[in-house]
Amino acid sequence: MKYIPLVLAELWRKPARTIFTGLSIIVVFILLGILASIDAGSAHLLEAARLDRMLVDPRFGAPMPSSYEAKILAVPGVTAVSAVTGLGGYYQNRKNSVGMMLVKPSFFDIRPEAGASKKQIDALDHKPNGAIVCATLAGTYGWRVGDNVPVNTSTLQQNGSKVWSFKIVGIIHDIDAPGGSKCMFANYRYFDDLRSVDKGLVRRFLVRIKNPARSAATGHAIDEIFRNSPAPTRSSLEKTDAQARVQQFGDVEFLTRGVSGAVLFMLLFLTVNTMMQSVRERVRDFGVLKTLGYSDIGVLALVLGESLLLCTIAGASGIAIINIAFPFFQHAVADFSLIPLLLPPSAAVTGFGYILLVAFFSAFLPALRVKRLNVVDALTGRRKG
Repeated sequence: MKYIPLVLAELWRKPARTIFTGLSIIVVFILLGILASIDAGSAHLLEAARLDRMLVDPRFGAPMPSSYEAKILAVPGVTAVSAVTGLGGYYQNRKNSVGMMLVKPSFFDIRPEAGASKKQIDALDHKPNGAIVCATLAGTYGWRVGDNVPVNTSTLQQNGSKVWSFKIVGIIHDIDAPGGSKCMFANYRYFDDLRSVDKGLVRRFLVRIKNPARSAATGHAIDEIFRNSPAPTRSSLEKTDAQARVQQFGDVEFLTRGVSGAVLFMLLFLTVNTMMQSVRERVRDFGVLKTLGYSDIGVLALVLGESLLLCTIAGASGIAIINIAFPFFQHAVADFSLIPLLLPPSAAVTGFGYILLVAFFSAFLPALRVKRLNVVDALTGRRKG
């Protein structure tokens, strides 16, 4: 206990230096948390993508007729098909963006991880303007089951209105994007019946296949059917599509770990320099402590304790800040991020490991110098060792 007052006094000897060093450590650990969330999100995206699911998209961008659905279902190896199209808009004001997927009930059979119950799916099927909303979106705007939600879009209804009204029939927790999905699933038939243009057209077909080993042959068979049609298709595995999305950022794992390593190196350089400067300024103080009976190991522990306390307080503050602020950051980037951001619990454990490493290595050389310090040299101001 006798060391604690000394450690605190040493840290507060130069308040400005201690504060700015601490702030630097906090910023570094916030950045490390963001990098960890990108790494975890890309890994989750690849893990969640299934090998028994295919995406059939327009080859040249033109929307596809919904009549393709029956033809795709007839392809050998295909067990289920669901048409999907998108509708973008906003709720109340343009800052409150809402992404909608217009689907049929079969969509949730192909994508069970969306988390919709049979009761919710039936309600969506029987309610023309029904919608199932992801919990994150519902929480953002305070929506509840039974609420009527007007969504402003650029798509005209037959009556000339651009405002589409949806009644929430269910709230789900999408395990594919925990905490990050801001999507709602609405009834495709309702949308298609009321829109004034592009009737009977869809942007994608979600396909379940029987044998993933024959995915290439199945995809080729689907594309061959529509090769000479006005809207040819391009079929791909969901896994391949997820890999392509991740690759748009390059090698995410290499990038995040490379930047993390560079950041930690700069942090280590900063803290080592801070500790070396602090020790140089207090050579005579350490000489006095040794004269008063403090052992070499005692003064070494004093320097290590100073480094550990500074790094622990600042690093723990950085970890706490990113954990508290992460849901807000996650929601803010959900609309335009191709990779879901996830902050795994293990990131905090890793962060504390980094704290201990930085604290030890930044204090090791200064502490070793203090341990070897000769009392006479220290008291006379000769800085040897």
